[in-house]
Parts: sequence; structure tokens; C-alpha cells
Amino acid sequence: MNNNMPKIQLAIVLTSIAYFSTVDAGISAFYGGAISLINTMLINRHTQKCSNNMTMDAQTSVVMMVVSVITRMMMVAGLILIGFFLLELNSEALIFGLVFGLIGFLIDKVK
Repeated sequence: MNNNMPKIQLAIVLTSIAYFSTVDAGISAFYGGAISLINTMLINRHTQKCSNNMTMDAQTSVVMMVVSVITRMMMVAGLILIGFFLLELNSEALIFGLVFGLIGFLIDKVK
């Protein structure tokens, strides 16, 4: 089993999905949680790429970090807009699922 698996993040996302399912917004919470999990996957991929390339100079490392941050933020914003306007999901549940997932990510990184 992968040690980098975000266990606390998954637990918090599943809890938010269960809660919002009681008010018929479980799919919206799932979508928000999925966005946070995709963001986590991209962060882990970038971190592994940087740690595998130890010969990289500081300037290249900073450029890669900036590109990663911009890419992830555009992806998150785009997926949220798709959820709001194309899929017409419940906005509160989507945002809460996303935020709770990001909080779970932070807790996983601290532990």
C-alpha cells in the first residue's frame, strides 16, 4: 500500500459526502472532494519530480514550482466553474467538499 495515500483527506471527504447526501447534495460534495484529491495528486507528482531530479539548479526549481502552482490553480478554478455552470451542482456542497478535502490534505501533511 502507498504510504503517500491521503487517508485523513479521504476520510474527511467521505464524511462530507455522507453529510451532504442527507440533504440531496452528495454528488456536489463528491465533485468538490474529487477536485481536492486531484489537486493532491498533482502536488505529489510535482514533489516526486523535483526530488528525483537532484541536479536541478535553483532557478529551474523555482520555475517548475511556479508553473505547478499556476497549473493547479487554473485546473481547480476551471473544474469549479464546470461544476457550477455546466453540471449545475449545489454550490455550497461543492465548495464545502473542496474546502474540507483541502483541510484534510493539510492535516495529512502535518502528520
